[in-house]
Amino acid sequence: MRAQHTGIVYKILMTIMLVIIVALIYFLAGGRTARIGTSRSVTSPNFIPAQQVATDENSDDEFSDGLGQPDAVSRNAPDEFGAGVVSVETFNRDINDDGRPDRITRTRVENGTPHFYYEYKIEINERDGFRDITPAGFRTTEGESCALQKLQFSFRPDFHVTKVSRKWADSWDTPTPAEKTVYGIYDGNLEITETSQLKSICNVAELL
Repeated sequence: MRAQHTGIVYKILMTIMLVIIVALIYFLAGGRTARIGTSRSVTSPNFIPAQQVATDENSDDEFSDGLGQPDAVSRNAPDEFGAGVVSVETFNRDINDDGRPDRITRTRVENGTPHFYYEYKIEINERDGFRDITPAGFRTTEGESCALQKLQFSFRPDFHVTKVSRKWADSWDTPTPAEKTVYGIYDGNLEITETSQLKSICNVAELL
C-alpha cells in the first residue's frame, strides 16, 4: 500500500513539475517577444534600414535620375550666403560594355536660393586614361516647385540618357512646351539619337 501511495505522489509531483516547466517556457518566450518589441519602438526615427533606402530611392513619390547609389561621395559646406558646391558623387558604371568601369560624376551646386542645380560629367575609361564625352548643357535647372530641365540615365538594354527641358517664361511656375532629347553611345561618343516635342508643363520631372 505504501509503495502504491509513493507512486501516486511521484506521478503528481512529476505532473506539477511538467506544468511549471511549460509555464516557464511560455513566459520566457513571451517576455523575449515583449523586449524585442520594446527595442524596436525606441529605435531612432532617423534610422532607415538598407532595404528601405533601396525602396525609397525607386519610389514613385520622388524623382530618380537612375544612377542609383554612388561609389564615392564628397560633401562640402556652402559659403556664408548658402552658395557653392555642396556634394560631388562618383558613379563607376561600364556604359560602353567594354569591361572597364567608366565614370559619371554628379555635382550639386547651391546658389543661396531654392534654385540649385545638378551638373553631370561623363567620362569613358580608355587605356590611356579617362576621356570626357559630356554633351553641352548636361545639368538640371531646379526651381522651388518646378524643374525646367532634368536628366535620367538608363543602362538597359543599352546605355542612354534622356533630357527633358523647357524654356522659362514669365515665372518659374508658368508652364511652357517641353522637349525630350535622348543621347546614346555612338562611335565612342555620346550623341543625340532622338528628339521630340512634348506638352506644356510646369515640372518637367513629371515627363520622365
